[in-house]
Amino acid sequence: AVFSLGAGVDHILADRTVPDVPIVRIVADDLTARMSEYVVWRVLDHHRRGMVYRAQQAARLWNERRQPAAGDVQVGILGLGELGRDAAEKLRLLGFKVSGWSRRERQVEGVTTFHGEEGLGAILAQSDILVVLLPLTSETRGLIDDAFLSRLKRETPLGTPVLINAGRGGLQVDSAILRALNDNRLMEASLDVFEREPLAADSPLWRHPRVFVTPHAAA
Repeated sequence: AVFSLGAGVDHILADRTVPDVPIVRIVADDLTARMSEYVVWRVLDHHRRGMVYRAQQAARLWNERRQPAAGDVQVGILGLGELGRDAAEKLRLLGFKVSGWSRRERQVEGVTTFHGEEGLGAILAQSDILVVLLPLTSETRGLIDDAFLSRLKRETPLGTPVLINAGRGGLQVDSAILRALNDNRLMEASLDVFEREPLAADSPLWRHPRVFVTPHAAA
């Protein structure tokens, strides 16, 4: 058997040298805790206008921005496995309204849950901050494209929606995210994963003023 400590097994399935044996996923408390740290960090940074205030500091501008309470912000989590459920619980304890989506129906205490294609449209339409923790499968590859992003809310307490992807780079279309940022369908994005890794040095994502990049280091 092959035992995998990671959150997904797509890298194993793509390796043709792996023999035809069972693949077993190990749930590691440390990995779960680290992912929740990342999700909470990024949600709070966007919520408390971290990018805006860092830019103001660099320009030596003293300008207090309007700040909604956590209870006025809806965080949607795509993926309600071990990682998604733990992140949802920690965000809920901070006062955020939390909803979650999975392919099949799931119940999570204190979290409004959705499932299936109809549920995906519903959670996109109500999320102020969208956190993506989905595995990479044939069904989810390229999910975050122009059509997906066009289903997001038009206005949120922060302005427009925020995207956080700490799942898999293959879930997203980098160019679609850039288009959504540039036409203000997205306010900001935190991206830990990318279509191609390492992220190319000439990628516009590196220097976009409303994108936060980490090198696949969330967990």
